Amino acid sequence: MLALVAMPAFQPAEARPKDRPRVFLNPGHGGYDSNDRPTPFYCYGVGDTVPYYESESNWYKGNALMSILRSKGYEVATSRVENTTLDDLDLFEIMSLAANSGADLFFAIHSNATGIEKKMNFPLALYRGFSGGPAVEGNDEISQYMMDALGSNGATEWTRKPMIAGDWTFYDWGYKVGLGVLRFNKLPGMLCEGSFHDYIGERCRLKNADYCWLEAWNQSLAIDRYFLKDKKPLQLGCVAGLLRGNEESPYQEAGYQIFGDDCKRGKNGYEMELYDSDKKLVATYTTDNYDNGFYLFKNLKPGVYYLNYAGQYHEITVEAGKVAYLSFQDFVSTNPGGMMKKKKPTKPE
Repeated sequence: MLALVAMPAFQPAEARPKDRPRVFLNPGHGGYDSNDRPTPFYCYGVGDTVPYYESESNWYKGNALMSILRSKGYEVATSRVENTTLDDLDLFEIMSLAANSGADLFFAIHSNATGIEKKMNFPLALYRGFSGGPAVEGNDEISQYMMDALGSNGATEWTRKPMIAGDWTFYDWGYKVGLGVLRFNKLPGMLCEGSFHDYIGERCRLKNADYCWLEAWNQSLAIDRYFLKDKKPLQLGCVAGLLRGNEESPYQEAGYQIFGDDCKRGKNGYEMELYDSDKKLVATYTTDNYDNGFYLFKNLKPGVYYLNYAGQYHEITVEAGKVAYLSFQDFVSTNPGGMMKKKKPTKPE
């Protein structure tokens, strides 16, 4: 067990390191064990029951965020890079590692579950202290930036706006008890519940490592803002979205609670094409078989691109440090033929 090293509680914005800030990441849980919040569900795309472990999606996000931050010039330490039982560290040990890392920011990565029949899906930021009264200065600031960034995700179905709370207020576990992973923490930081994995639509998306990568990208934008690096973003952007057909979601028919456009089934095994402004094929992306219809083109140079969906080309503009979202859903046409017929693919005009 590492000894806890005292760290400065807070650095004002003007004093925060701007060249190589240090961030400590804590992807929550670890391993494929009974205490890593397993939630098996029947996946119609693969025709069988598949397991969902929060430890796995947290692991995807943590490794992606570490890579993205390092590409932006950050120094990054993490509590785990694998997903085994041995990676599920004691909470005090995690705090000791964070303190010894010399980090300027502590960031815990999770997803949430309601534990009640009525499901929901939204980002939740929890920091040490009372709501509106952070125990460490800067906790509420990074939490607000994080919720702004995650709430902008247009490749999901949110049921409400993001929520921010102090853990002493949010949990009724006793006076100043709160979350164990924040209990010994003296660094500015927070725990991020990026979404709710017990909402079936989101659980299907969280099975996709690229969807987790997208959350990590958005998390990096919030960290940039906190360290005043958002004025010079990484000169790359992304395109993402959801592909849905006109078929009713089998999860809705099976009795799961479904919101918004998730009532339509995501397209499995569908190949999207991305063309540049010179009408040259840049990349393809094939959606997975987890009924989510998620696609992503990442690390794109800014400029005009064209997405080919069902033989029709759609212009989209990529900006540095931003995600451009464009989702598609088949529709019932006014023609007697019913479903819209796919046109023969042609290059954009």
